[in-house]
Amino acid sequence: MKTESFFFINESGFRLAGRLFVPDSPNESCVIFCHGLFSTKDGYKITRLTEGIVRAGFALFTFDFSCAGDSDGNIEDLSIFQEIRDLESAVSFCRNRGFEEIHLFGSSMGALVCLLYAQHHADGIASISLIAPPLDLRGLYKKAAGISNLATLPDDGKTQLDGVVLRNSFFKEALAIFPEEAARSITMPVLIIHGEKDEVVDVENAFRLMRLLAVNRKLVVIGDGDHNLTRPKDIEIIACEIVHNFHTTSRRT
Repeated sequence: MKTESFFFINESGFRLAGRLFVPDSPNESCVIFCHGLFSTKDGYKITRLTEGIVRAGFALFTFDFSCAGDSDGNIEDLSIFQEIRDLESAVSFCRNRGFEEIHLFGSSMGALVCLLYAQHHADGIASISLIAPPLDLRGLYKKAAGISNLATLPDDGKTQLDGVVLRNSFFKEALAIFPEEAARSITMPVLIIHGEKDEVVDVENAFRLMRLLAVNRKLVVIGDGDHNLTRPKDIEIIACEIVHNFHTTSRRT
């Protein structure tokens, strides 16, 4: 396995930190990983899944969204819409490196970003693998930040989420984000993995997503699994399921 760390540029001119892992026998298939809120490309799960993905014959591209990790921007300026654009830049970067087959893999908020991106790029993505995707953003923000009515948040104010101060514009984006609409439009294969006892994103989000997806979907609920899914048995299940998803949806097989 060969590893390369670098910066690439998004559409706003921000430098995004990326890392590319390539099999010893490279091919045209690449998995792009999108990390969750307040996480990075160096998060616990993806670092433990990297070897298995690459050993299975897929390149892996991980990167920090704007305002996260080693990328440009301040954390209080986080934006889901910007993360979608960052993913678009990441996909373009990978295609310019010669990867014609792209698989998306996202965790938590990164999973939602994958879903929203795929809504408008149906022909360019081979498969999507999602861990704990939050469909109910309003419910999530009410539970985690005590926001009962997003519309009443002052536009120029700030609110804490898990101890991190974010601009209210981040929360109010939920008024213009429609995950259920995105799910109904998805036609490529989708794998969903969710912890049965997820205390952050209730597992009902996964069941709802399954009902919305028309075809080619699979749900794996990890018994007594939490939101983080970092136990060794969680990692083992995730590794097995995502690699199987990549293989069964790859044009190389």
